[in-house]
Amino acid sequence: MEENTDLRSIRTRKFIIDSFIDLLEKKEFNSITISDITKGAMINRATFYRHFLDKYDLLEKVIKEDLMANVLQELSTINKEFSEEMLASLFISITKFHLNLSNRCQKSYHDMSVNIEAIMKKELEQIILQSLAKKYQDGSDDKLRMLATMLSWMIYGVSVDWEENSLQSPEKYFEEASLAIRELIMNAKT
Repeated sequence: MEENTDLRSIRTRKFIIDSFIDLLEKKEFNSITISDITKGAMINRATFYRHFLDKYDLLEKVIKEDLMANVLQELSTINKEFSEEMLASLFISITKFHLNLSNRCQKSYHDMSVNIEAIMKKELEQIILQSLAKKYQDGSDDKLRMLATMLSWMIYGVSVDWEENSLQSPEKYFEEASLAIRELIMNAKT
């Protein structure tokens, strides 16, 4: 699999992604084949494999690019330094991503949920780790990684809870969750 930046390669990659997304809107992820994708993109299998390892690699790249676009857009309005506001922005971008993906890919959304979860947790962890490392430059790498992992899983978990159980806006949900965490910590200290 090669990364190429010429216009023809960029266009071909876009055709593959568009074909894949179109299929996700119509079929379950597990039933989509490379042949389906290449037929929709009007390319041969060898061309597909020059861009992606398999459909799981394609899914990962599509999610990362879409997720990162949402996250970057959300974070562009605030200081990217680690803060509660930064975590709230991550949470909101994740909820928007979930809503968009579940609406667009209704047939395959739950089929892909395990893959989506793993990718999103890893991406969140990297974003949080970079932010923590910038703010706490003298901090232990292991401690910062541990905190980033914990926070990424927490944010992902509450985004799933929000999607499945809440009628509140993402902003209101996160505000209440943050308050509950603060109260829990304060009560634990007394």
